Amino acid sequence: MAVRTMLVAATGRPCGVGVLPLVNGKPAPPPYSVLYPMGGPVDGAPFSDASEDAHLTYQVTIVAARVDQAEWLADRVRRGFLGRTSAGGWEQPLTVASATVWARELVVDEGADPTVTGDVVTYVQRYSLSTTTSHPGVGP
Repeated sequence: MAVRTMLVAATGRPCGVGVLPLVNGKPAPPPYSVLYPMGGPVDGAPFSDASEDAHLTYQVTIVAARVDQAEWLADRVRRGFLGRTSAGGWEQPLTVASATVWARELVVDEGADPTVTGDVVTYVQRYSLSTTTSHPGVGP
C-alpha cells in the first residue's frame, strides 16, 4: 500500500492494486495506473537467517487514451520512484512500518503500446525496491 500511496501522490492520478482504480465508486477515467506487486527474494545475515532484507519487484501498467497521455503519466511514475531532492533524498518517500527502502531501480520500461483499435494505450514499467527491516533489540 505504501507504493500505491506514493504513486497517487507523485502522479496526482488514480492507481489500483491489481484492478482498475475507482473514483467515487466508478471506474477512473484514463490516464490511470495499475500496480502489480510481483514479490521477490528475501535474505539476511548469514548466521541469523532472519530474512531481514527483501528485493521486491513492482509492475506499473499505465492505461491512457492517447500515447502522449501514457508518456506523461510514465514520466510522473518514473519521477515518483526515482526522483531525488537536491540534498540526495527521495522526492517521494516510501513509508513502511519497521522497514527502510534503501534502493530503487527501474528494471523494465517497455514504452507506449497502442491497441490495434487505437482506443487504449498501455505503458509498462517495472521497478525493484530493496528494503531492510529493523528488529527490536538488534543493532547499535
